[in-house]
Amino acid sequence: MRLMRLAVVFLIIVLCFFNISYAFDRVVILAPDSSDIFLKLGLESKVVGITRHVHLFKNAKRVGTHLKPNIEIIKSLKPDLIVVKRKKDIDVRMFGNTKIYTYNPQTLDGILEQIENISKMFKKDRDAEKLISKLKQKLQLLKPLKKHPKVVFEVMQTPYIAAGRKSIVNDIIKKAGGINIINSNRYFVRISNEKIALLKPDVYVYEVGPMNKNPSAPNTRALFKNLKMKIIKVDESKFLRSSTVSFDSVVYLNKIFKEVSKNGR
Repeated sequence: MRLMRLAVVFLIIVLCFFNISYAFDRVVILAPDSSDIFLKLGLESKVVGITRHVHLFKNAKRVGTHLKPNIEIIKSLKPDLIVVKRKKDIDVRMFGNTKIYTYNPQTLDGILEQIENISKMFKKDRDAEKLISKLKQKLQLLKPLKKHPKVVFEVMQTPYIAAGRKSIVNDIIKKAGGINIINSNRYFVRISNEKIALLKPDVYVYEVGPMNKNPSAPNTRALFKNLKMKIIKVDESKFLRSSTVSFDSVVYLNKIFKEVSKNGR
């Protein structure tokens, strides 16, 4: 009886002080945005599966895309943690006791909060503190603007889609000192070229990437030719993904907005 009591006490102590980092050793990332956080927190060895367009983990297996994940490959990897953008992206019933974690922040503060959450799951608190401090320091480089430029961000040329107020792009523009002219509380907004021309943006940002593969320069398009606006071409992965790179994108845009503001656009 005494031995049994001692065993119970020992078990309680182990459960109280058990390092949770041992709970997750096989991670499949279906939310591409989160991948660089796992890398910067020193969790590369934990990641066994990634989506097609992520190139950060050389030993991880490709498991399709976040919209069309290959369930059989994911099962073969025997993950104990799957990171998704939305829970509906995967049928959780197919993975038994595997933990499903949702990563989909749409603000810089949300990214910082996710860094803290992920670090706690793997006992990487100190690494998180250093990373968060570094990201906050980047925002200290931002310069105040005399005038806040009106900005449009083109997600796709055909059909024409712009970034709405709910996307990470909106917070990047806002933190950089600009104003998103798309006043809609949605991630992406289908809108006409004519309406954009009438709104007369000071800055026109258009991305190039999987969602906008071969766009023409906006100032060569009939409706935009005569608009006096600054044209900026950017990499999709640096703006549409909610990652640590989002902080660099804010600093980048702030420098451009500063020049635009100075020139009185």
